[in-house]
This record gives sequence, structure tokens and C-alpha cells, in this order.
Amino acid sequence: MTVSYRVCHKTVYNYSCPVTLSHHLARLKPRKTPCQNVISANISVMPEPTFEQTETDAFGNTASFFIVEAAHDEMIITSEFTAEITAPVYPDPSRTLSCAETAARLLSPDTPELLEASEMTNPSRFIPITSEIREYAASSILPDRPILEAAEEIMRRIYQDFKYDPAATSIATPINETLAMKRGVCQDFAHVGIACLRSFGLAARYVSGYIRTHHHENNRETIGGDASHAWFSVYVPDFGWVDLDPTNNMYIQSEHLTIGWGRDFDDMSPVKGIMTGGGNHTVKVDVAVCPITD
Repeated sequence: MTVSYRVCHKTVYNYSCPVTLSHHLARLKPRKTPCQNVISANISVMPEPTFEQTETDAFGNTASFFIVEAAHDEMIITSEFTAEITAPVYPDPSRTLSCAETAARLLSPDTPELLEASEMTNPSRFIPITSEIREYAASSILPDRPILEAAEEIMRRIYQDFKYDPAATSIATPINETLAMKRGVCQDFAHVGIACLRSFGLAARYVSGYIRTHHHENNRETIGGDASHAWFSVYVPDFGWVDLDPTNNMYIQSEHLTIGWGRDFDDMSPVKGIMTGGGNHTVKVDVAVCPITD
């Protein structure tokens, strides 16, 4: 099944004092994948930038850099795109390679695909490998267990053990603190899932994007709509990457839209930058994910 979507992501910064100069890096344009066809994508900034440049980063994501030199006390960044999403076809989890065999292949990669995946076995800025994370993951990631079965159980346990609580954490909250509180948001849950897999030499990456919010038949609302969303992806030898959403306990189907991926949130922050002036500031984010119907 293929579904078309229109997405609008608006970020509004308000400053208590004028900003006289600002440099920003945005990762808001979606990337093309085997299951995602990007029809159009555009980013607009107010005040109008004096310099703009678009590049591809180390992971193949689109990165937009811009400089605003006009004094301003409000900045509005709007990303709009349309895309077609086709539901992926996944392998039978029970027939995937074992965790031990997967880790061995990633430790001695002999193909370009394995070499690229092996980069995602290492700790990163927001995802250190800790004894606490390894202990939490140990009951799920067993040497002879199929890799996708193990990753699926990690996803399910995070969904069951953790409570979605936007007030509990910030992006700077250490992962061990998130693990101890068992609370957080989608970025935290993705980080925990990735850390669990990496702690046993498996490859996992952070995926940033959006999810369509609606009520399922069981009246459970999907979480992550109306804002950026995040999940994790695990590398499965002889198949490729499989995306799992621990916030909603589901494989990615036709309701997730991908912006890009990296080692952790730091690689996929929607907008970050530096400025002179500004004083205190507030940020308001509004996201709309709308299916396009005939």
C-alpha cells in the first residue's frame, strides 16, 4: 500500500532582545529511501537569510545552512514537503541471523554494506555504552537468538517499561538517568534501544522523522504526532535496516515519514545554531502530517 502525505513543520523562535547575527543548521528536508519517494520539499526562513547553502552530510542526509544578518526578535523556519510512502516488507524475525553471528560479521566487515553498518556499533555523544544498559538488554539479546527477534523484544520492553513524559527529560539527560527513571520521550526511547543493541556489538542507528497521529481500532492514540518523531533502526545481515518504533511498539509501516538518520539525536537535530544577542528565548513547534486524498 502506498500513501501520499503533505507535511508542514513550523518552528518559531521569540527572543527577549534583538538577535543581530545568527547561523543555523537545519535537517528538515526528507531523504529518498526505497519506501519513501519525495515529490517536493522546501524550507523558508523569516527574516530572509543573507546566505543559504544545502549540502549532504556524512550519512546522506540533506543539511541546510543559513545566516541571518538582519536584526530580529522573532525567527520562523517553515519546512513543507510531500512524499509517497510504501509499506516495507520485513523478513521473518525467527529466520534472521543470530545475534552472535551478526556481531561477528560487523566486527570483521567484508562488504561495503557491512563496513557502513559497522560504524553504527560504536558509542556516540548521547549514547555511551554503560554496564547498566548492557544489564537491561542482556535478557533479550542472547547469542543464539535471531537478531530481529531480539531487537523486536527490546522495542516491546521499552514500550512496556517506560512512560511517555515530555516533562521528565531534556536532550541533555544522561541515558542511565533515563533508564533509571523509565520515563522520557521518543528521542530517549530511541537512544535506549540503540544503546541496548550496540552494547552487544550490533548495529543500530537513530532515525528522525514524523508519524501520522490517529486512533487505532483499540482506541490507542499513536504518540509522536504534532512534533518531530524518532525511532531506531537495526541492521539485519542479508536483508538491511529494519525500523522499529519503541514509543508506539510497532514496525514502521506506511504512517512514518523519514527525514534522515545518524548515530544519535546530535546528528539529526532538526535545527541548531549560534547567535549574538537574543537574551532569553522561547521555541514553539507545530507539525501537521496530512494524508493527501483524491
